[in-house]
Amino acid sequence: MEKLDISCYPGIIPYIDKTSCGAVYPLSIAEARQTGDVFIKDGSVLLHHYCGFAFIFGKCGTDFLDDVYNSFLSPESITSRRFILFTESREVRDHFLGKSNTVSGDRLFFSYPKVIEPKHFDILVQYSVREIDSELAEKIEGMVAPGFSWDSRERFLANGKGFCVTDSDIPAAWAFSAAVSSDEIDIGVETRPAYRGQGLAYAAAEQMIRYCFDNDKRPVWACDSGNTASRRLAEKLGFVKTGECFTVRRS
Repeated sequence: MEKLDISCYPGIIPYIDKTSCGAVYPLSIAEARQTGDVFIKDGSVLLHHYCGFAFIFGKCGTDFLDDVYNSFLSPESITSRRFILFTESREVRDHFLGKSNTVSGDRLFFSYPKVIEPKHFDILVQYSVREIDSELAEKIEGMVAPGFSWDSRERFLANGKGFCVTDSDIPAAWAFSAAVSSDEIDIGVETRPAYRGQGLAYAAAEQMIRYCFDNDKRPVWACDSGNTASRRLAEKLGFVKTGECFTVRRS
C-alpha cells in the first residue's frame, strides 16, 4: 500500500461510499478537517482516522486486505495506534477473522430525521451549560472526549464544537463533534460517573443538535451494539437507527 500525501486527499472523496458504515469519519480525513492517514493500492483505499477508526473502499481484493492485516492487525504489526476497521461486508469480516489476533463486533448508526429541535431538558440550577472553550477543553478527560478524535485542542476549537454541563468549574457531562464533514457532525458524549442519571448528557447533546441545525449540518450518532446507554440516549433525543456494520480489531 502507498501512503498518500495530504495534498492528494481530496482525490479520495469519490471513493467514499456515503451509505456505508457512516461517511462522516472518512470524509473528515479526505476533506482535511481532521487528522488521519490514507493508503491506496490498485483501486482500493484505506482511511485511518486519528481516533483509530478505519474504513476501506474500492475493489478491496485479497492482496489489499492482506496488506491491511499485516500492517495493522497481525501480531507482527508495529503500528501503535488503535485500529478498528468498519465494514458492511461479511466476506471482508470473515477474511480477517480467518487470521490470528482478530475479533469482530457490531456498530450501530443513527440519524436525526426530524426537522424540529429536540425537546428541551431542564437541568438543576446548580449546573450550567457552556460552550467548550480552551479552558474547559483542558479540563475534560474521559474515554469519549475531544482528545479522543482531535489531535490537538487548537484543531478542535478551530474546526469542531462542543458543549459542557458544568458543576461550578467541574465538567460533569459533555457533547462534542467527534467527527465533522461538509454535511454531517457525529456527536460524541460522556458523563463523569459521579454525575450520571441526571440527564446531563442529554442537555449537552441537545445543544449540539441545535448547533447542527444552525449550521446546516446533519447530526448523526453511532455506538457499539453493546453500548445500551448510548443507544437509549440517542433514541431519547430523537435519533433513529439507520444501519449497522461489522467491526474488526485486534484481539
